[in-house]
Amino acid sequence: MIGQSFTVQSDGPLLKYLISLFPERSRTSVKNMLSKGQVQVNGETRTAFDQPLFPGDKVVILPKGISIARATREDAREEVESSGVKIVYEDKDYLIADKPSGLLTISTSRGSAAKSGKKEQTLYAILNAYVKLNARMQRKEDLISGQEPDRSHAKVWIVHRIDRGTSGLVVFAKNERAKDILQSRWKDLVIERKYIAYVEDRVEQEKGAIQSWLVENPKSLKVNSFPNEVPDGQLAITHYRVLGYTEKRQGTYTQMEFSLQTGRKNQIRVHCADIGHPIAGDKKYGAVTDPLRRLALHAATLVFRNPMSGKIVRLASPLPEVFERLER
Repeated sequence: MIGQSFTVQSDGPLLKYLISLFPERSRTSVKNMLSKGQVQVNGETRTAFDQPLFPGDKVVILPKGISIARATREDAREEVESSGVKIVYEDKDYLIADKPSGLLTISTSRGSAAKSGKKEQTLYAILNAYVKLNARMQRKEDLISGQEPDRSHAKVWIVHRIDRGTSGLVVFAKNERAKDILQSRWKDLVIERKYIAYVEDRVEQEKGAIQSWLVENPKSLKVNSFPNEVPDGQLAITHYRVLGYTEKRQGTYTQMEFSLQTGRKNQIRVHCADIGHPIAGDKKYGAVTDPLRRLALHAATLVFRNPMSGKIVRLASPLPEVFERLER
């Protein structure tokens, strides 16, 4: 009877119904089926003995191996969240995470940890481990169920990245084709992508655009900005609008919203410095205050058309609580 589906005929608690299904098993054995997540009611795992049942409800008893595999997947997601990372969207092709400040998106050979030989935790490594474990557990489920498992190599591909100090939404693909399509059609598929930041001093112009050519210094890793086209320069265009002002002991701050026409390394940070208003906490680009003890920049909004499904995906990440220190 394990693995079969049953249709409830009359009202009653779940445990009593299970005991009637398995009269040859002890009460303790039936309770163990519940505690180990082997029982589903209408597609949802249920563990409460007194879960009410009604005529027409569907009860499925899962093989022990499947329930363990599903519990392992749930534990894997909890493990991701224990690192401060939130998975805010996932389907068979894409995975979008809300990254905390201080966590690298992906390691670089030029980083200090790489030079010292130490392996630093990254968002990529966390999500890659999560996807691999999920795939392994799904293969286990498929084998137990008698289905042909998907044996393709499971991993994540990075679609874009944000700076270590920046928090917010980051997009990964779960297969190379999905990555290539989204990257190659990024400008057409991304409908809205906005950042929120607090910058130093008062920005008087309520809205505008900043344009320059950016070149990274390979030694300092600092991005330099030029008003006119230069060799190896990448055109960068940032649109902004002022959201409000706040007065704090350290000085005046302007809350701003940015949307990117181009996506270059450190683009918003450099452009804020260009207009004389570096992002709070951004000492690399001239900030003199650090009220949040982190870069006051957050990737808050992402709206895009999923090229694989054709559906519009709308995601918003609230400002981290630490930003409350700079609210009015």
